[in-house]
Amino acid sequence: AKRVAASCVWLAGKLEESPRKSKHIIFVFHRMECRRENLPIAYLDVFSKKYSELRHHLIRTERHLLKEMGFICHVEHPHKFISNYLVTLEAPELTQEAWNLANDSLRTTLCVRFKSEVVACGVVYAAARRRGIALPEDPPWWTVFDADEAGIQEVCRVLAHLYSLPKSEYIPVYK
Repeated sequence: AKRVAASCVWLAGKLEESPRKSKHIIFVFHRMECRRENLPIAYLDVFSKKYSELRHHLIRTERHLLKEMGFICHVEHPHKFISNYLVTLEAPELTQEAWNLANDSLRTTLCVRFKSEVVACGVVYAAARRRGIALPEDPPWWTVFDADEAGIQEVCRVLAHLYSLPKSEYIPVYK
């Protein structure tokens, strides 16, 4: 699990255009492991055998992750659709609320479960409900944006569940 977590962080950095060097990922995860196991935090030499093994495992696990994902790594974010949808719906007052909901949706699996258009419609719908603003229903507004009502309702359910969870707490990394 630790190897997969490190490889996921490394790969995510690459995919979101904020890559980190493999040695930085290895240093951070090595330090976290030392803290978790109450070991003294020792400097990890890049020329050591342990570092070489950790780097080999990082690269190998990244390859396995990519293979399992079928090398399909592009995820389209719903943000790029929100502004256009709200202009079309003539509801620019929902922009900030919908944008915040779209940001929060990235803390869930919505971006890989649904097309971006569906997530964008879901956050627009949720923002309208929160603000008490009616959206056109004859014909249903979401059909224009290539979304279905079931998908929108699921997006709203997932977001409602996310907001029902207790707030996360900051845990200091070092004493």
